[in-house]
Amino acid sequence: GLKKHWKGEEILDKLDLAAYFYFNHNTSYGPHFLGWPSSVYLQQKRYQKLIEKVRNFHVENMEVECASFEGIMPKYKNDFLYCDPPYYLGEDSTTFVGMYPHRNFPIYHNGFKHDKLRDLLMEHKGGFILSYNDCSTIRKWYKDFEMISPSWQYTFSQGDTRIGENRLRDNNGSYVKHSHELLIWRLP
Repeated sequence: GLKKHWKGEEILDKLDLAAYFYFNHNTSYGPHFLGWPSSVYLQQKRYQKLIEKVRNFHVENMEVECASFEGIMPKYKNDFLYCDPPYYLGEDSTTFVGMYPHRNFPIYHNGFKHDKLRDLLMEHKGGFILSYNDCSTIRKWYKDFEMISPSWQYTFSQGDTRIGENRLRDNNGSYVKHSHELLIWRLP
């Protein structure tokens, strides 16, 4: 399965990987690789609707390609881009802390060429919006661009009012988990 693929013990083709990803992402609480499915989305009628949305999806004036960002971005150097790369997991990143690593592992994040994305965006003429995890490396790399820390709240476990030791200490006693992301942009 997927864990064997991630470990390099088994190779799955891209279509199977896409199907696994779609199922996992749409039936679990967020994109947690080892998350548990929501019983609501495992109802046959509801899951059938998810499949029908993909089957019936059609939009004009849009191209979908299966390629790396290194191959795509130079082809569309004058187009406005939205980029949502995998989390940067350098030494200054605190993304994989708390519950996240217990239900997940960096399957989507390992091996991503963050520095190559940065270099391509530095040369990109069409403008872009980039969402990233907030850490000093990302702030340094993109310091010459517009940047904000959004104020949204994550909905995962928002109904849980228990406050653990870390949130008491690091979050002013609030059980609400705030965003740890950055939005970075440059207009064309």
